[in-house]
Amino acid sequence: MKIIFVCTGNTCRSPLAESIGMQLLPSENITSRGLFTVNGQSISKESLKLIHQFNLPEPTCTQQFSIDDLEADLILTMTTSHKDLLMAQYGQHSNVYTLSEYVNDNEEVQDPFGASSEVYEQTYHQIYELIEKLKLKHT
Repeated sequence: MKIIFVCTGNTCRSPLAESIGMQLLPSENITSRGLFTVNGQSISKESLKLIHQFNLPEPTCTQQFSIDDLEADLILTMTTSHKDLLMAQYGQHSNVYTLSEYVNDNEEVQDPFGASSEVYEQTYHQIYELIEKLKLKHT
């Protein structure tokens, strides 16, 4: 199963989700994308620090979401606004959900960009818990 995690710039939340997903769902094809990014850029230093701290697999460099990504089995956005932007640009698709919506949680993953290390760590733990629920849903 191919799963794509999507956020705004593909530098904070979706790379964390990609790394956590690769660790918790090793048999799945996990990647991440941004809605507004430049391909090949580095992820945020705070996200990378957490990835190293928790011994997670390295995520890919930033990549812009494209029409080809719609072929993934599951596209999980960090917020409703990300989902709405995808729908507005590419139309209604049955494989697009917010991560929270897909695992029956109601708290969106807010952007930690520019915030403290503590906020990044809270974001990490939130994403980890959501992906644990995703794993349970698929086992």
